[in-house]
Amino acid sequence: MSVLFSENRNDQFKIERLYEQYRSLMYSEAYKILQDRRLAEDAVQQSFIKIINNLHKIDENNCPRTRNYMVIICVNVAKTIYNRSLYLNKHDRTIENIDADTADVCNDPLDILVDKDSVNQITRAIESLSAIYRDAILLKYAYGYSREEISKLLDCPEETVKKRLARARKMLSNVLEKEGHI
Repeated sequence: MSVLFSENRNDQFKIERLYEQYRSLMYSEAYKILQDRRLAEDAVQQSFIKIINNLHKIDENNCPRTRNYMVIICVNVAKTIYNRSLYLNKHDRTIENIDADTADVCNDPLDILVDKDSVNQITRAIESLSAIYRDAILLKYAYGYSREEISKLLDCPEETVKKRLARARKMLSNVLEKEGHI
C-alpha cells in the first residue's frame, strides 16, 4: 500500500504495519456484509483513508482496542456502501425507464404516437426542472413514494417536500403551457 497521506516516516511505518496486520480481518468483515469482492476491497481502502486521517487516535498496533477500532470503521464503511447500493438498485429507474414503462394500452397507432409524444414532452419538462424539484416529482410520481418517505430520503421536513411538489407541478404546468402542450 502506498502511503501518500502521512507526514512523517513514523506515521508511514505505523500505517504500513496496521495495513499488513488488519487488512485480511477488515476484508473478511466487509465481505460478510457486502458479499462482493470488489466492494469489500473498496470498503477496506475507504476505511484506511479514514484511519489515516485519524491516525492520532491509535496508540498501539497490536492490542484489542486497535483491532476493534479498525473493524468498527470497516464495518461502518461497508454498511454505508451496502446501503448506498441498495438505494441505487431500488431507484434504478431513470426518466428513460419511465417512458419504457408506459404501456401501449390501445392498438391505434395514432393514439400510441400521441401518447409517446406526450410522454416525451413531459419528460423534457421534468428534465428542465432544477434538481430539488425534479427529485421530488420523480420520487412522488415515478416511484410512488409518499411525502413522508420522500422527506426521509431527501432528509428534509415533510412540509418542504409538500412545497417542492406544489412548486414543481406549477413549474411543469407553466413549461407545458408555454410550449403549447396544455
